[in-house]
Amino acid sequence: MSTKKYDAILVDPDLNSRMRLKAATTSVHNFGQVVQCGTLEEALGRLKGNDNCDVIFISYRFSTEDVQKFIRNGKEAPKGQDSAYIQVLKSNSGDSSTVAQNVIGGADGLLFEPYSVDYLLEITNLAAKVKKDRSSAREKAAIQVIVGELVTQVDQLAFLKQSNMDLTRALKKLGESTGLLKSLSPESIQIYYELAVNAFEAAPIAVNVSKYKQYGGVSARAKKRLEKKVQAEIEAKTASSGDTKA
Repeated sequence: MSTKKYDAILVDPDLNSRMRLKAATTSVHNFGQVVQCGTLEEALGRLKGNDNCDVIFISYRFSTEDVQKFIRNGKEAPKGQDSAYIQVLKSNSGDSSTVAQNVIGGADGLLFEPYSVDYLLEITNLAAKVKKDRSSAREKAAIQVIVGELVTQVDQLAFLKQSNMDLTRALKKLGESTGLLKSLSPESIQIYYELAVNAFEAAPIAVNVSKYKQYGGVSARAKKRLEKKVQAEIEAKTASSGDTKA
């Protein structure tokens, strides 16, 4: 079984420093392609491009403000959202305040000069964990959106059924939403079950059917208007509930 290779970007305005870190990474078989950048702007451009990147090493030679801005922008870039951002510090920068400042600024880890092979190996393990955790967080957020839509659609279906209205459009929309669940992994399905149970238990009481009974014998056009009104009311209730919980 082949070992996962981690591609890296080294960002440092000092060429000699970049070369030392590049040499250190070549002694660790877990690293794959290692690209050198002299500026944060150049590195951000790569994260917005097509290059894969698992780990980004950022030199202490950049200002704290610039590094924090780079990390924020990098985590929004296509190739940087799952990357591990490692702040490279001088050997005498290991005091607690410096460490805290860098971690609060968004760094996932710290690397102190001189570079230890053992710690570089730990960095690759950290990169794997960061990638998994961030990918899982995005997937959970996406599943939460689906669950919210399902709560709304089930409420709408319940009302339309009780009111003897046409269910065709509502059933089609529900089928499209539930169809998305087929692509989920077994682990993600478990997340869906947990979120769905919580969401349906916390869902507000559906629209009061009795107040619409007077429309039972109206024309098809009037019923269509009523269906839209019901849908808007249900969605408003669901959104309001979500805001309250947030």
